[in-house]
Amino acid sequence: MTTVNILAVLLSPLIALLVTVHLQNRKQKRAHKLWIFNTLIATRHSPLIEANVRALNMIDVAFYDRPKVRELWHDYFDMLSNEGLDNELGWKQRQKKNLEMITEIGRVLGYGKAITHLDVDRVYYPKGLGIQVQKAADIVDELHRVLKASGGVQFAPRSPDDSSWG
Repeated sequence: MTTVNILAVLLSPLIALLVTVHLQNRKQKRAHKLWIFNTLIATRHSPLIEANVRALNMIDVAFYDRPKVRELWHDYFDMLSNEGLDNELGWKQRQKKNLEMITEIGRVLGYGKAITHLDVDRVYYPKGLGIQVQKAADIVDELHRVLKASGGVQFAPRSPDDSSWG
C-alpha cells in the first residue's frame, strides 16, 4: 500500500499538468474555431474584406475533424473560383453556399438550432454605409484614371538654396 501512495504522490502533479495542458489545447482550438465563425458572420455582407479571406483560408486546418464543414468549404471555394458564376445568379448561388457553410460551422460549435440559416441570412447593412463604400470606390477609380492618363505624379527634387523651400 505504501508503494501505491508514493506513486500517487509522485504522479499526481504530472497527471494534473497533462490534464491542464489538454484542457488548454482544447480551449485554444475552440477559440480559433469561434474566431473563424465570428469573422465569417461579421463579414458575410462584405466577402472581400481581408479578415473574411483569412477566416476562409483557415477552415481546413481548424475544422480538420469536421468533414461536413470542409466539404461545404470546398464546394464554396469551387464556386468562388468559377468565373462562370460572376453574375447575379452566380452571386446568389455562392451566397447560399456560404450561408450553408456558416450555419454548419455554428452547428458544429454547439449553437444547434439556436442559429439557423435564416439568422445567418439576416444582415444589417445600412444604406449609408453602402453609399460611403461606393463613393470611396468611385474616388479610387477616378484617381487611378487621372494618374494613369497623366503618367503618374511627377516630383522634382528641390535644393535647400531654393527660395520657395520656406
